[in-house]
Amino acid sequence: MRTRFGLAAPACMSLLMLTGTAARVPAQDVFDTSTFDQTVQQSTQQEQKAKLETQFGGNLLYDTSGTTTTDFSAYGVDGSFSGKAFVKVSVPDYGALYLAYNFSKNLYQGAAGTVPGKPFGPEGPFLSQPAGDIYSADYALAEFYLSTDISRKVFFRIGNQLLAWGPSVIWTPVDFVNLQKANPLSPLDLRVGKPGIRVTVPLGVSNVFLFADMSGTVTPTGAGGGLVVNDPIQSTNLAARWDLTVSGVELALTGYAGNSIQDRAGFDFSSRILGFDVYGEFAAGLPGGSYSFTWSSSFGFQKTLGELSYWNMAGELFYNSAGTSDTTSYSVLAASGELPFYAGKYYAYGSLTRTHLFIDGLSAALAGFIDMSDASFLCRLSATVDVPGVAPFTFNLSWSGGGDGKAFTWFTGNNSLTAEIQIRVEF
Repeated sequence: MRTRFGLAAPACMSLLMLTGTAARVPAQDVFDTSTFDQTVQQSTQQEQKAKLETQFGGNLLYDTSGTTTTDFSAYGVDGSFSGKAFVKVSVPDYGALYLAYNFSKNLYQGAAGTVPGKPFGPEGPFLSQPAGDIYSADYALAEFYLSTDISRKVFFRIGNQLLAWGPSVIWTPVDFVNLQKANPLSPLDLRVGKPGIRVTVPLGVSNVFLFADMSGTVTPTGAGGGLVVNDPIQSTNLAARWDLTVSGVELALTGYAGNSIQDRAGFDFSSRILGFDVYGEFAAGLPGGSYSFTWSSSFGFQKTLGELSYWNMAGELFYNSAGTSDTTSYSVLAASGELPFYAGKYYAYGSLTRTHLFIDGLSAALAGFIDMSDASFLCRLSATVDVPGVAPFTFNLSWSGGGDGKAFTWFTGNNSLTAEIQIRVEF
């Protein structure tokens, strides 16, 4: 018969064995915070990763055209790829980083024949695309900036950026800051932004915008085009804009000043009157130093027509006191990008567009531009197809005239016809 001791002995031996094993395992310190910190860190990383938002996108344009004079004495062809690609990384509670690059690739280009006394090519009237190496591509930083804010009250954008100030569509007098004016004939905006700091302060029915233009802090003015670092206070230009909405009318004042530029001031408005969307801009270059007073102004309208709003008509007028009709200066204006839209004093534009032409996805437009200073003009008939299963494309047929070497005939010759196909893909 087994005694109580006999029953207890095996149990004691088992307990001693378990105790010995446990003694070899380091004891967990209940006051050790490293495990807790590690868990919190992992949780925070997972939370931030879940908040991180990344966007990729861009546009790709294939553009090919053929140009000939109406007497077929000269012709030219060209083709190119161009586009913009961007990436945006955002953390909702902190801000976003935006990076965009432009690219262009000349695929083919050729010209032959003559126009009155000049070869049809780079030494005389030439194609809209400048001559470029067909074995390389060009890349340019379009924008690269950090966006953040303080309690959603004050917003900052730091880095290379484009500014969109003013309501005008074709001519933009109050666009003081950007390096280049937008090309109204281009389906893509391939301009590059300026480095600087933009501050936006919403004030209910109005907004205040400030921009420190820091593009002059480093300039290629050294020996052989070397970079030179300049005084940041002396070389930084300041721009400001204040807009206000009153009774459906949007009003804005803009200013731009600095030590190395002509000070400028501008006013613009946009509203809806009798079913028309109307807008206008006025800009003045202020006198001072070697600068004299100049001014420019644009006024435009848009209106949709028909029960289903399938028709749209638009028009715009532009005056530029610094413009000229002296064609001997056009070579300089062409190099600076002012030709054809900012060379003359008086311009006009009109267009009529029909969407849903016969079928959904088909639209057509007739547009005309005229430089009244030198009496040159450009007429364009366009058809755009955007239907499922086919890459969206536009066919343009243009006629330029008004005389040799004028604003709208400088690049193509007088009485020239251009047929162009543009295939644009967004991704």
